[in-house]
Amino acid sequence: MKSFFKVVTLAVAMVSVSTANAAQETQKIGVVFPSKIMKQSPQREKTMKKLENEFKGRYEDLQVLEKEITKIEATLERDAEMMAANEVTSLKRKAEVKLSEYKLKRKAFEEDNRRRQGEEQQKALIQVREVINAVALKDGYDLILNGEQIVFSKPELDISDVVIKEISKK
Repeated sequence: MKSFFKVVTLAVAMVSVSTANAAQETQKIGVVFPSKIMKQSPQREKTMKKLENEFKGRYEDLQVLEKEITKIEATLERDAEMMAANEVTSLKRKAEVKLSEYKLKRKAFEEDNRRRQGEEQQKALIQVREVINAVALKDGYDLILNGEQIVFSKPELDISDVVIKEISKK
């Protein structure tokens, strides 16, 4: 029985020593806010301009179609009473064809634009994740938390500005 108490006492002492050592080892923790990084990174502006240039021609085509439809509708509204019935019918059909073409092109434009924005956002998120990992390794962080998914953190733990600064270098 005495040996049992000795073993238990020794085990408690060992656990106490290891707990004390663990308490002395502080871990470096950081917090990042990905939405802040995405909004403030210079890559966002580059991506927006890239997409704008990519879709510029299609957007201008849509505007031209819209103006044509508006012009035909204005002509019909203004001059329909003075025009022959077959001319009015012809203009109405032309407007309907242009409107159908416009709707089809607009839908395709919006879908393609949305898809490309998603692709570019994925690329940006991958880059942000890589930079966060690089900052964590460089500065010796043991843990980086997503600030948007935690309830509270001290402002001193926020390393989003450091990440933005590192992304700006790329």
